[in-house]
Amino acid sequence: MKIADVLLVAGKELRETLRDRRTLAVMVLFPLVVYPLVSLATVQVLSARITRAEKVPARVTISGPQPLADKLRARLAARNHAGSEDFALSTGPASAADVRAGKIDAAVAIDNPTGGASAASPVRLLYDETQERSRTARSRIEEALAPTAEPGCAAGYAINVEGVAPRTAMGGYLLSKILPLIIIVMVMLGAFHPAIDITAGERERGTLETTLSAPIARAALMTGKVVAVATLAALSGVLNLASMSITVLEGAKLASAGATISVPWANAGAAALLVIPPAAFLFASVMVAIGALARSFKEAQTLLTPVYFLCMAPSLLAALGDFQLTAVAAFIPGVGITLLARDVIAGHASVGVTVAVFASCVGYGAVALALACRLYDSERLLGTDDVGLGLRAWLRHLVLGPRAEPVETSDAPPTAGHAIALFGVGVVVMFAFAPLQQWRLALGLALFEWVGLFGLTAAYARGSGRRLTAVLRLRMPSASAVAGAALIGSSAWLVVGLLAEWVLPPPKELVDKLRDVITPGEGRGAFALALLLTAFTPAVCEEALFRGPILRGLRTRFSPVGAAVITGLLFGLFHLSVWRLLPTAVLGFGLSIIALSADSIIPAMVAHFANNACIIAIAVGSSGHEDGTMTTKLRLALVALGTAGLAAGGALLARDYRTRRMRKTAPNDAADHRL
Repeated sequence: MKIADVLLVAGKELRETLRDRRTLAVMVLFPLVVYPLVSLATVQVLSARITRAEKVPARVTISGPQPLADKLRARLAARNHAGSEDFALSTGPASAADVRAGKIDAAVAIDNPTGGASAASPVRLLYDETQERSRTARSRIEEALAPTAEPGCAAGYAINVEGVAPRTAMGGYLLSKILPLIIIVMVMLGAFHPAIDITAGERERGTLETTLSAPIARAALMTGKVVAVATLAALSGVLNLASMSITVLEGAKLASAGATISVPWANAGAAALLVIPPAAFLFASVMVAIGALARSFKEAQTLLTPVYFLCMAPSLLAALGDFQLTAVAAFIPGVGITLLARDVIAGHASVGVTVAVFASCVGYGAVALALACRLYDSERLLGTDDVGLGLRAWLRHLVLGPRAEPVETSDAPPTAGHAIALFGVGVVVMFAFAPLQQWRLALGLALFEWVGLFGLTAAYARGSGRRLTAVLRLRMPSASAVAGAALIGSSAWLVVGLLAEWVLPPPKELVDKLRDVITPGEGRGAFALALLLTAFTPAVCEEALFRGPILRGLRTRFSPVGAAVITGLLFGLFHLSVWRLLPTAVLGFGLSIIALSADSIIPAMVAHFANNACIIAIAVGSSGHEDGTMTTKLRLALVALGTAGLAAGGALLARDYRTRRMRKTAPNDAADHRL
């Protein structure tokens, strides 16, 4: 065997693999961009949840003989005086039923000693092992009431921990900690290969043209495919649910030395009925829609593997975080269905959130199904993607310039593929500048924005042979467009920020950190420095990238609203914060609409600057006030004021748009009149 032959074959295979741009994008974009973003979001949510749980006081009732009860109550109250509200104490009978019902988190019951007056008094600590708050209360009480005694003397009391959960509840609790994630993962796995086979597999076998020529509507065709995949996924979920239920309970029985644990078969059956069908429909629709983009079985596997990970990440977060199933969580894909499975198995799911989760899964699945129908209704399905400037030619042109390799300067808009690639490179650039921002915040922010983001946009324009002004759509807008953008930017924070804070309030630590970032300095020039670094600089540099090549590139493939939605979502993801995702995504959508309606990036920059400047002014003005609470009436009044500003700004932009449309059609009307 010759080494030269081995290297020759290896080089040939590598070239063939890397020649496929989609495979290359998945290999590079997801490990460098998507996986870090998902991991950071997971860590942020879990960290915020742990911090909030630690600050919630445990509701504890102490009952029993007065002297010892007062002593124990004083020891628990001393923890509150130490700077943390660990306990919310109350008096009354310590009832296991109250603990089980969730009225209190734990109960301390003091019994009379049975071994004489000198014997230690037995203290029973009642808690519910199936509730997280009750388990937290138990650990706090045990730490605070650890019996102490003088040397040579017996302790005054002895703590006996008693769980109040019945065996059926314990069985449901054990299943609810493990089975929800397994159900979701197995349903996704059950949809993975069938979705590939009925889309890319059909194209690879050469039967796609025959299927498309059948006298069947494309919507019916794709719905039938999704129903078939969902059926297989649901069957896989049911079988795994039954198998893992028995396995988990038998393992728990062995771990507890043969203790009997009751199996909540009714709850498991309810989970199979309420959770698996909507989850199967959702994941089948998503995977069929993505599989329809692939040209081969191999490419479908490459595309669906990261999709599988992205679908599993919210479910994993919900399973690890032990969150409450609220109205907001019910509409988060993956999170709501996982929390519903947990609550159904544990036996405390409500009808309202069950309907909400079911409706959200069906709604998201319908959107994915509509996308799949649109893909199969397009003639591009049978064609291949256009090939643009190759990577080697792009790099050569970027480094050597147009003299070494003549490339015509073009005003053609970027492509959608270029837009996604630029977003990925921008995220990598952000991670690269993160250590510099931690070392010197002001310097790091300036270099990241001007060298990283604006430099990336300029490098793309040069490397692709396009003029920077064309890539940015840098045109002089009308006065009404600028005024409308300024009004929208000045009002957006009132509506978007206050409503987002109302629906999903961020942790106090995040608010303090953002205030430090927004106002990086003190003294007389602090406000001017903040305006320069966190208002003017992002308004120019971030808009140059997102409302420049990213928005313009996505516009070549999607409608104006679709391009604005995707750009806004990418803009929200770019800020690396779960709590800021919603407001920044909505703001990015609004800025994209402004740039498209004005046909210029300048109004979007003006709106971005106005929005950030208002936030900076509020942060600087309230820096000396610790109490940031706001009454409901004041919040609603500010939202109404912001809505009026948004309406006025939108009216100015709409008038400018109509005026430009009339100017474009006027010459054609005059020519028709002459004819």
